Amino acid sequence: MQPWEAQKENLTLQQRFNNFIVELQKPTLNEKATFFRLLAVSQKAGLGIRASLVSLQQWQENKWMLMILEDMIQRLTAGSGLAEAMSYHAYFFTSEEIELLKSTEITGNMSATLEEIADDLEANQIINAKVKKALTYPTLIIVFAVLAVVVLLIKVMPAIVTMYWDPEELPWITKFMLNVSAFLQVNWWKCLILIFTLITSYKLLYKYVLLFKIMIDTLMIKVPVVKNVVKLFYMHRFTVLLSQFYAAGVSPIISFNLLANIFSNFCYKKKMIEVKNSIASGFSIFESMEWSDLFDPILIQIISVWENTGSLTDVLRKISSFYLMSLNAAIDALTAIIEPFLMVWVAGMVGTLLWAIYLPMADMVNQISG
Repeated sequence: MQPWEAQKENLTLQQRFNNFIVELQKPTLNEKATFFRLLAVSQKAGLGIRASLVSLQQWQENKWMLMILEDMIQRLTAGSGLAEAMSYHAYFFTSEEIELLKSTEITGNMSATLEEIADDLEANQIINAKVKKALTYPTLIIVFAVLAVVVLLIKVMPAIVTMYWDPEELPWITKFMLNVSAFLQVNWWKCLILIFTLITSYKLLYKYVLLFKIMIDTLMIKVPVVKNVVKLFYMHRFTVLLSQFYAAGVSPIISFNLLANIFSNFCYKKKMIEVKNSIASGFSIFESMEWSDLFDPILIQIISVWENTGSLTDVLRKISSFYLMSLNAAIDALTAIIEPFLMVWVAGMVGTLLWAIYLPMADMVNQISG
């Protein structure tokens, strides 16, 4: 059991309740990145850890962040280290951040480690913003298209069909749409419940059913275009985190164990555990990662060279920037591919509905003209 996990078990019921309330409204990723950035600046300016936290407390407006800072200051005053004080707020600070600072407290160079953590968090902000932007547009298009079709089916189509002389002679597509309209008018609330149930079921299955999670995670690394985004994301995270761990003096076995805890994709998590066990058995990192299609072959070769030269940390930092740029380009490419397919789907859905409405109207005009 890690030290901070043991400490969490010793928390009083009141402390656990307070932590639960804070976790529900914990500070944002942006506030967390700012915290580490300003803490790094304070360290470079020569302030002590406790003095730096007191300084940060002066300008902080988020009340939950203030609670975290106040608790950390009290623990530092009582003689705890920064990593130990952070461990009481594991809902906010991740295990890798705590482990990095724990190692840095032994090896020194605290400001550099804090700056690297801030850089990593800011890079994650960029990635998250990019992904949200890529997903927001298709989601809005789908939602508005579905709402428009539902309104046409429920409100417009029944009113227009009443204009026709003989409903029994309507085209099959129109009759089908009328049946759909009648169903939605009576069971619209059931459809909403079904959609909510499907979304909730997916989240619960992915979180608690291992076989379902394995299936989805495996699918994510096999679907064309999507797999490129996933692979580049994990290559970026792998290179950034491993360089941070090695710079802080964290052992390879602990580093890969932390990576296994950090990675959410089951395939990459499993591979990190396999590499950790392989290293523990006496194999090199290169031998443990060789022939795996989860990693970029160039990265594997770089690791092979490093094990003979010992310059991995700097190389990983440089190549992580390359993976970040490639990831941004891959997200843009995925968005560019999704948009035309989305437009075709919306056009097909709306076009079918309009066809069902205007086909009998055209027949009626022909009969009048004849």
